[in-house]
Amino acid sequence: MAIVKHPPLPPPASPPANATSGPRPASPTSSTRSARSLWLLALAAAVFFCTGLGALDLWAPDEPRYAAIAEELRSARHGLRGLVLLHLNDAPYDQKPPLWFWLAAAFGLVGDRVDEVAARLPSALAGVASVVMTFGIARMLRFPAGSAWLAAGLLATSFRFVFTARRAQLDVLLCACELAAIAVFLLLETRRGGIESARRHPGWIAAFHGALGAAALVKGPVGWLPLGVLAVWLAWEGRLAALRKLTPAWAWLLSLGPIVLWITLASLLAPDGFVRDAVGTNVFARFFAGTSHARPFYYYLYQLPLDGLPWSPLWLAALPGLARTARRPQSRAPDVGRAATARLLVAWIGLAFVFFSLSAGKRGLYLLPIHPALALAAALAVGASRVRARRLAWAIGAVALVELGGALLVLPRLDAEKSPRPIAESIARHSEPGERVGLYGLRPLEGAIPYYGDRPVERLEERPDARAFLARGGRLILLREGAFESLRAHLALTPVDRFRSGRRTLVLARAHATAPPRPPPAP
Repeated sequence: MAIVKHPPLPPPASPPANATSGPRPASPTSSTRSARSLWLLALAAAVFFCTGLGALDLWAPDEPRYAAIAEELRSARHGLRGLVLLHLNDAPYDQKPPLWFWLAAAFGLVGDRVDEVAARLPSALAGVASVVMTFGIARMLRFPAGSAWLAAGLLATSFRFVFTARRAQLDVLLCACELAAIAVFLLLETRRGGIESARRHPGWIAAFHGALGAAALVKGPVGWLPLGVLAVWLAWEGRLAALRKLTPAWAWLLSLGPIVLWITLASLLAPDGFVRDAVGTNVFARFFAGTSHARPFYYYLYQLPLDGLPWSPLWLAALPGLARTARRPQSRAPDVGRAATARLLVAWIGLAFVFFSLSAGKRGLYLLPIHPALALAAALAVGASRVRARRLAWAIGAVALVELGGALLVLPRLDAEKSPRPIAESIARHSEPGERVGLYGLRPLEGAIPYYGDRPVERLEERPDARAFLARGGRLILLREGAFESLRAHLALTPVDRFRSGRRTLVLARAHATAPPRPPPAP
């Protein structure tokens, strides 16, 4: 079957000067109005995402772990080496690239500590940027201003996005970087003569690849996924050869160079095996073998609709129509760019969904980068109906108020059960500065104890590990209540403190006097 080659997406339409003339450039008044809309949207999103970031503690496992790594970076306790090679508990950390941690450490310089606000600001500001860029992408795709506002609001208030944007997580920053790459691509496509003319604008090519490079510095090679999305869309349009115009040889230094340079420098500073663990274990093994968060292949079929509440019914209703529009020949579409827009959104959503479904390791937040595309699809389906748009706008406003109220009033009440701060502070009271504490089967708390209690920890997986820890002079072990009951007689443990309740009960235990003696401190 022959491939039909479609023209580039048209630029955003402007009001005609008269009945016979073509589109004319936007007037200064229109440009000013657009700029005001962007500033107003950015301000509203900043209030929504940034208000009360310190209202609750960092919740395990990810938040305190990431904050502890950023605090070790900010404190410069590892010198210049620590700027490249991340550390947790003074040991090299090979799980994630450094960009998010650099940002959190930079925000922590203001208050001389990476506190809850500093740790969450990278995500919150990335959330603001993502909402603004979704609005801008909608306008470049010729959405009416009202529909662009709806798309931005749907993204901002979908459950997974707003919850993650107010947490110390990496995925909203990844979403913002990938959105930036797509936005630059569309700017070249719709306002700079199409991708075929991209070589005339090397600055924008640099911005595109810089966004991809930043995304890779957040979470590794998955940051290059937009390049695959755009390649699929251009192939669908019969214009795949145009991608070469966007990818001159020098530009790869910006998209591939940062992550390659970081891995190279970190491997020179780290112990042997860093590259094997950072790349082999944390990228390939996690993807193919599910060494972390293993889920069945159909996991996202139910998880994505849950994460998109309350708007996932709109997504699901919009997708069939989007697919039908994407199959239309360009000449039959009611709007000259509508079919191409539908194909772009289908490629964006479909490629990412299939890619992450093939991965053995899955989490709901891994699909955050396609939430903007789903919001755009839902806003497109609402169309020009003023009644439907007005009702949806009121619903978005009501949901935003409920979500903000929940973040400020409800979630802090869960700190007693969710926060690791009381555990870490109790450990600090029962130990000496610098004394290592054993964590028996409690990897989720490896960052929380050093962050809130300023005590290093040692991971204990099996009974021999705990026995060896006590033989070396260790005194305190934190473990689940069931594990404590099975080990207390064998290891001569006495309970010191208990935390939480029910099946989540944790016990801080101390070795008996009959346990192996603690060696004297070094002179």
